[in-house]
Amino acid sequence: MNVDFSAADLVAEKVWYDASSGRLCLSAAGYQNGILLAKIPDSDFDSAAPISRFSLGQSGTVVVCHHKDGAESWLPVDLWLPEGFTLKPDR
Repeated sequence: MNVDFSAADLVAEKVWYDASSGRLCLSAAGYQNGILLAKIPDSDFDSAAPISRFSLGQSGTVVVCHHKDGAESWLPVDLWLPEGFTLKPDR
C-alpha cells in the first residue's frame, strides 16, 4: 500500500521514547513512526546535557527535547516521514 502523507499534513498528537529500541516515536492521525535518537547528530541539539523528557510544540509541528540544563532542542516532525531523516554520507 502506498502512503501519501506530506509534511503539511503531519501534526503530531503524541511523542514518546521507546527505550527498548532507542527510537523517538510519534503518532499523527493514524500515522506512526520512530527514528533512532542516537542517529541524530549532536550538532542538531542545543545542549550537550542529557534529555530528560519530550513534548510537542508549535501545535504539534515540532518535537521539543527538554534537556536537564533547561535548554530545549526542537526537531521538526517531518523528520518522521519516510526518508525525512537521512544521514549525509561522511566526506
